[in-house]
Amino acid sequence: MSMRRGPYAAVVAVAGAAALTVAVGGCKGSASNDAKAPTLSHAGETWCPDRFESGPSDTCFAIPEHAGKETPILVYLHGMYEGHGSPDEWAAVSVALDRGFAVVIPRGKRGLCAWRAELKDHYCWPQDAEDTHTMKSVVAEWERVLWQVDALLEGGTHKRYVLGSSNGGFFAAFLATHPLFPGQAYAVVNGGSLGAPSPKARPLPVLLVAGQDAAEPAAKTKELHDALTKASWAHAYCPRGGGSALATGDVDAAVRFFRQDASGTLKAQSGAYPCDAAPARP
Repeated sequence: MSMRRGPYAAVVAVAGAAALTVAVGGCKGSASNDAKAPTLSHAGETWCPDRFESGPSDTCFAIPEHAGKETPILVYLHGMYEGHGSPDEWAAVSVALDRGFAVVIPRGKRGLCAWRAELKDHYCWPQDAEDTHTMKSVVAEWERVLWQVDALLEGGTHKRYVLGSSNGGFFAAFLATHPLFPGQAYAVVNGGSLGAPSPKARPLPVLLVAGQDAAEPAAKTKELHDALTKASWAHAYCPRGGGSALATGDVDAAVRFFRQDASGTLKAQSGAYPCDAAPARP
């Protein structure tokens, strides 16, 4: 797949100053910052997987080969990792590109999973439900890359969907049940709950996928399923065979779930969405 450069890069660069006025934590950037246009690439080493470009605020993104005005955006929240992450995980996420989604991969922060010394340098997502400041700050950093992707796709703001796996699945579940990010629907793979859903949140479609061969992650996903059921939150709970690693089938399931939402064909029955989009054993 060839990345969109040339005139597309120019579109982003020309309008970049306007994008930089987006509030991070509610405050506009300084005049000196506003004058700097965002670029599609960062100098030096990049952690971005194959097929992805470097974006602002330590993000990566990719545009599908045949993008259009209706192309949706998938934000992928990775599991905890060090270095450049797992090639298998990135390869699985890339399936969404082949299915016609633009994909944005933000990176978590070091120090957020330092509950064990050996994890202090891993990249992780916020897990403290009481620390809403950190939650909001992390999400605010995505706005610039999402603005860029919208500009590259053309046609205004595109529908946004969120897929999270493992540590990223917990954060995705929190975003799904709290009004912090304008997602259309969410998919959580081997993630769990960080607390009860917010009473201020609008119930959005949620897909839960749990690998039954990994006992602890499967139990956490079951707890999330129980919490959503208690809150009368319609969702799909879809256990599968296999372990906790993100699989190609998980991404395919999420894409089908999101496609059904985008087309208006995703319908809950008796408070649940069907698992016809659930993946088989990896």
